[in-house]
Order: sequence, then structure tokens, then C-alpha cells
Amino acid sequence: MTAADVETGRRSGPSAVTGAGWLGAGAVVVKTTQTLVLLLLAALLAPEAIGVIAIGALVLNVTAAFTDLGTSTALVHWRGDAERAARSALTLALAVAISVTATFWVAAPFLSEILNTGDLGVDVIRGMILCLPFTAVATVSQELLRRALEFRRRVLPDIVGSLSAAGLTVGLALLGHGAMSLVYGQLLQAVLTMLGCWWVRPPVRPGWIRADVTALLSYGAHLAGGSILTLLMLNVDYLVVAHQLGPTEVGVYSMAFRLAYMPYLLLGMVIGGAVFAHLCRLSGPDVGRTVTEAAVVLHALVAPVYLGILLMAPQLELLGEQWSTGVPALRWLACYGLVLSSLELVMVALRAVGHTRDTLLLTALHLAVLVSLLLAVVERGVAAVAAAQLAGGLVTLLAGVILVNRRVEGIVWTRLARHLGPVGAGSLVMVVVVLVLEAAGPWDAVSVTGLLVVGTAALTAYAVPVLVLDRNGHTGLAQMLRRRA
Repeated sequence: MTAADVETGRRSGPSAVTGAGWLGAGAVVVKTTQTLVLLLLAALLAPEAIGVIAIGALVLNVTAAFTDLGTSTALVHWRGDAERAARSALTLALAVAISVTATFWVAAPFLSEILNTGDLGVDVIRGMILCLPFTAVATVSQELLRRALEFRRRVLPDIVGSLSAAGLTVGLALLGHGAMSLVYGQLLQAVLTMLGCWWVRPPVRPGWIRADVTALLSYGAHLAGGSILTLLMLNVDYLVVAHQLGPTEVGVYSMAFRLAYMPYLLLGMVIGGAVFAHLCRLSGPDVGRTVTEAAVVLHALVAPVYLGILLMAPQLELLGEQWSTGVPALRWLACYGLVLSSLELVMVALRAVGHTRDTLLLTALHLAVLVSLLLAVVERGVAAVAAAQLAGGLVTLLAGVILVNRRVEGIVWTRLARHLGPVGAGSLVMVVVVLVLEAAGPWDAVSVTGLLVVGTAALTAYAVPVLVLDRNGHTGLAQMLRRRA
């Protein structure tokens, strides 16, 4: 790195930090809103309806991953006139999106029959897939904004679209429109996000330059392949459960999975994304030392959240007794979420030192192990499926740790274990406090009062030993938090 590069990095530092803050804020608003809407729908609708919604969302997510064949993301890396290349990317994405939308519209009855979702599934799949062309157009503009580091303008359309969709969905659900209320909300969000992108920057016009298309596909095809593989890994369980057990079990499982997945999205992925940008500026043992610090910070934040979900999973019945069968699955998936958060940092470390092929192989391993386990245990119910998720994650994490140990310099595992000691101590105290309060408390086992009182006491019980041990010099957690912030 030259002196000019260093100076450029210094000048761009505040913008990068600010941009990460905007992206994080956008993610918190969008994901929190989606979760609150889902919880409300769970209280209003039967698990079968939630399962049909989950299948419709799965179809939309998978098709959106390969609609533009990675060409929109390639615009961020583009060397040359990105505005010109964006016109070809838009034409390609829109053509594929329209073709995929038409195909899935026709195939919706067939898919619904395979996945046991009935006539409602046909309507939901067709409604969800209509979002695809609007999403394809918006994505091109969003990636151009990301290329220009215009992160504030990048997230505003997402926030406005998400909040508007939440309002429409909740209103229609209260009026009795059932699962279709979310479909209408998703359509509104897709349209408003596209219009919002056009509001914050000029719309991209269609165009076609063969050389640009070739270059965009050359870079983006691998990204699209990796995205599809990851999506399959995260959603193959829904497909297997839907085919073998039906929409009711999909609804129960999807609720548990979404609740367990949320801390990973808001903490694991956000911290991983921020750390990756920093690691790319380092080399040698500095990479390993920074990964160690990040691991301590990450686990100090996610451990109490996932332990709380594990301990207080029965509170899921606050949404209705029909969700009681999801409690064991939620507990297994809470453990899986913690493993997934650790695995995210492993992937970030490998990508930062240039071993992207290793990350692809790890994702393929995760998918292969998971599919094998799912096919073996799915008939035993959603709790067994959740346990299979945990087992697949543990196998992949073990393989990832072995690769990191070989690829990344500077990681001292004994130092990592020592710094994680207070996290373990706080977790142990948290478990004891929760068990005592649940046994001795005057409130019902499942109650809002119990959730609030026990939850607050649990977080306090976790924080006190962590802070005391940190103050006594057992770990530099506070210092690490300040540095990572």
C-alpha cells in the first residue's frame, strides 16, 4: 500500500463509518418491522397460513437471487462508466425477471401441489412473484448508490417501503384478509422501493451493449451462484418440511426459525460486515488478532440474546396455544443461531485473506450435510429438523475453524478462550437466575409479566459478572468494544 493509498483510506474512513451506520440503521428498522408484523400475524392467523406465507416468501427470495445473474452487484466493482453499464444490467435483469415471473405464475398450481399449500398457496405464490420485476429494477439503482457510497439515500427507500408495507399488512390483517394481507404489503413495498430509488437518484434507462453484458456476467455469475447456494442452505428446510409435513408444520417451524435468525441478522451479519472492511486493510498476524477481538465482542453480544431465547422459549405460547409445538424447535434453533453467528466471523476471516474458494466449499458442505440430515429426520417433526440445522452448523463451524487456523495468522486460541471466560461466567449466572425466578415467581409460567421481569433480571445477571471480571483485568472486553465501535 502506497502513502497515497493510506491517505485516501484516512479521508474515506469517516464516510465508511457513517455508511455502515446508515446500513445498520436501515437493517434494524426493516428487520424489526418485519418481525413485529410476523408476530402480529401469528397471533391472528393459524400456523397453516403462516406456513403458506413462508413458502411464498421462499419462492420470491430464491428467484430474486438469480434474476440479474449478479450483474447489479458487479456494478459496484465496475471499472469504467458504471452508468452506461447499468443500462445493460437493467435490461438483462428486467428481461429475466419478467420471464421468471411468467414461468412461476403458470407453475404456481404445480408448486402448490408439491408443497401441500392448496389454493391459498397458488394465490400467495402468484402474488409474491409479481414483486420480482419491481425488485429487479430497484436493485440496479440501489447498487449504483452503494458504489457511490450514498448509503443514506440507499437505505431510505427500503425504510419507507418497509414501514408502508407494515401499515398496509396490519390494516388488512385486522380487517380479515388473512395471508393475502402480507402479499399486498409486499407488493406495495416493492413498488414504493422502486419509486423511492427513482426519487433519490435519476432512473436508469434500459440499454444494451454486448461488451458490457459480457463483462458484467463474467464477474457476477459466481456471485449469483454463491447467493443461490446460500439461499438453498437457509431455505431447504422449508421445502423439505412443506413437502413431507404440510403447511401447518411449516408455519410452526418458520416462526421459530425467524425468531432465532433475527439476532444473527442484526448482530452477527452487521458486526461481520464491519469487521470485513477493517480486515481487508490488515495483513499478517494483525488479521488474527483483530479476528480474535471481533470474536470476543460478537459472542459477548449474541450469547445473552440466544441464551435468553433458549431459556424463555415457552413464552412463544403468548401468541396462542397453537404455537406450543414450536417451543422445542425454537430452543434448538437458538443454539443454531449462536453457531451461525460464529460461522459468519469464520467466513469473514477467510474472505478477508483471499480464500473465497474456502467459503464456497464451506457453504457447499453445510448444504450437503443439512440435506442429508433433513431427509433422515424430517418425519420426526419440526424439532428434529431444527436439531438437524444445529448439527449441520456445528459440522461446518468445525471445518471452518480448522481452515481459519491454517489460513489466518495471529489467532491464539488460548487467548480467545481467556477473553471469553467472563462471557461464560455471565451465561452461567444468567441460567441460575432464570431458573430460580421461573420456579419461585408468583406469575404464570407463560405470561407477559414473567417475560418482562425474568428477561430483565436475566440480562442484568449476565452483565454484572461480565463487567466485574472485565474491570478486574480478566479481559479487555470494554476496550475491545470501544475499538470495534
